[in-house]
Amino acid sequence: MPISEAIRDRARLRVRPASRAERTLRLPSAARVVVGGELLSSIGSGTTVPFLLVYLHDACHTPIGVVSLLLVVRAVMALAGATLGGALCDRIGSKAVVVTALVVTAVCAVGMAAATSPLPGAAAVLAHTAGYTVLAPALDAMLAQAAPGPLRQAAFAWRNTAVNLGGALGAAAASLTLVVLGTGSGLKLLYVLDAFSFAGFALLVAVRVTSSTQPADSLEKEPATARTASQGGRYATVAADPVLRRICLLVAFTVATGFAQLQIGLPTLATAAGAQAELGWMFAAFMVTSAILQIPVQRRLPGRSRAGVLAAALMCMALAWTVISVSRPSPVILAAAAAVLAVGGTLFSPVPPTLVNDIAPPALLGRYNGAHMLAWTGGFAIGAAATSALLAAGALSALFPLCAAALALTAGHLWYRRGRFLPAPLMHIPVAVPPHPVPKESAS
Repeated sequence: MPISEAIRDRARLRVRPASRAERTLRLPSAARVVVGGELLSSIGSGTTVPFLLVYLHDACHTPIGVVSLLLVVRAVMALAGATLGGALCDRIGSKAVVVTALVVTAVCAVGMAAATSPLPGAAAVLAHTAGYTVLAPALDAMLAQAAPGPLRQAAFAWRNTAVNLGGALGAAAASLTLVVLGTGSGLKLLYVLDAFSFAGFALLVAVRVTSSTQPADSLEKEPATARTASQGGRYATVAADPVLRRICLLVAFTVATGFAQLQIGLPTLATAAGAQAELGWMFAAFMVTSAILQIPVQRRLPGRSRAGVLAAALMCMALAWTVISVSRPSPVILAAAAAVLAVGGTLFSPVPPTLVNDIAPPALLGRYNGAHMLAWTGGFAIGAAATSALLAAGALSALFPLCAAALALTAGHLWYRRGRFLPAPLMHIPVAVPPHPVPKESAS
């Protein structure tokens, strides 16, 4: 029996309109710690990620050709790190992986601050990438364990809010720092602050999050999963789950045609049109829109079809690229397209990780999240390759019409198959029902 079919025996969802009280349930304490730590580390990452190329070229004096090669190696390491992170999470637990990876990433950020030549800088960047990508699936697993059941999608929505808000705050702080101190000492200070953000997150998790344990009855409910967990080749078992394959294919496609083109295709197009100075406004529009809308949107989703929500997300992305296709890049056009894409992102981002963790057996939780992370990193690699190929062929103007058409067609397919895209227990976003207080007369 496929692993995903086990959910039919343990999930019975009631689909009905959600009241205001049900939409505003607080996340468990451990989930709030994880989300707060994500906000802290995202502020640190927001100060450094936009300036990675500047750091390698200006601070470490790395030739441009070597920088390009380093970015390719970095992408390969991201795939390997996601695979390793999922396996380690299943073997030693999500908390141990999260704390260790955060400490390693903090140390690597200090190494980047201290590097002044190409070799130490490249080594620090690659080690930082490895630590961060090992961290990603373990963080997803930890958040899923901290917010079970109907609260899970809300937890991932809050996480998406924290990441975007932290990135916006970090980028603003970084820009101000570089204006005041310049790129020389300014970049070093930013990487030191980045290290402190990861170290602070590690301390929060170590002190405030207890190690999760597998439910006592999970082996009784999933004997096939338990037998599989004791055998080798667990990623092969994960890949055999048809529902997971469907989710990961959709994620890879959406990242390649949507999110990746925000970071790769759109800056390339803007640079070719001489509008690179406006890219800051574009990214700001995306992050601010995401941070403002994510939770209000999430509160209106319980009870709705997940496939319908995903279809709406892809239609928003198709609309954003349609705007780019029919207009000349300008500050208003870039910001408007990024804001529309952000609306699609608020609909899309919490759904796949929630589904992945809903279908994952406890013994393979890390690997399921590793597969999801592989879909994201693979989607970025595919999107980058497509952009590079069209750029080399002198056909970059065809990129966004093609992406818009592909997204719209996929959205239509999802809507048409919305009743069959997912198994029945997963078809709708669950409603979180608040616990009823125990009557005083029965409390004794």
